[in-house]
Amino acid sequence: GLNDAERAIMRRHPELGYDLLVAQGREGKEVDPDHLAIVRHHHEYLDGSGYPDGLRADRIPDIVRMITICDIHAALLERRPYKSPMSPAAALDILRTMKTRLDPDLLRAFADTVIGVAT
Repeated sequence: GLNDAERAIMRRHPELGYDLLVAQGREGKEVDPDHLAIVRHHHEYLDGSGYPDGLRADRIPDIVRMITICDIHAALLERRPYKSPMSPAAALDILRTMKTRLDPDLLRAFADTVIGVAT
């Protein structure tokens, strides 16, 4: 696993990515507002426990909510230096335990469409 210092560095990626895109916008390269929201807020959770801004449900757009589900699922399936990959079914089980954090309707649609398993 990651140590506390490594985890702190990793948790900065949403802000760093957002700042890079905002800088591109200042250079005349138009950046879609939805893309900015996705990059900055894809680790925000409906219950406010996410980062970097601790947003709650009403402040998290649907597109960000769906990307969050996809991002978590992909991370669970991938081999990482600090973890082994999971099966799609095991990853879906983890997503299901995140009831207060993820949009249940979007999670159901994700499972039905991408995984083909009813939640």
